[in-house]
Amino acid sequence: MAHRSKWKWFGYAGHLCVGKRCAFHLSTHVGHFLVSTVGHYIPGNADRMEPIGSGEQSLFETMVFPCNDAEIGADPNIISWESVDGERYATSVDAERGHYMFCEKWSKRLDPHVN
Repeated sequence: MAHRSKWKWFGYAGHLCVGKRCAFHLSTHVGHFLVSTVGHYIPGNADRMEPIGSGEQSLFETMVFPCNDAEIGADPNIISWESVDGERYATSVDAERGHYMFCEKWSKRLDPHVN
């Protein structure tokens, strides 16, 4: 299990091709996984948030990706962009709580190839 002191936090979106346009992003390397949460997507010249998933309330999402055993402090290398877990949310509060929940859950997994 990757203890919280071993988690590596990043200041950028960890996934989604339009992630750089999301005002909300959390990205955390926990053990053999990258937990990425993005949201508050405002495309181009739009004046309001747009959903990033199916459904009007899919304004935020967390996805978990298997990654290599990079040393603490190094950027993780995603093994597969096929997520092993995830959830969508309607609010930033729920997205933040969900991100921490997925960090706890996946820091306990030892093998990135096992769901």
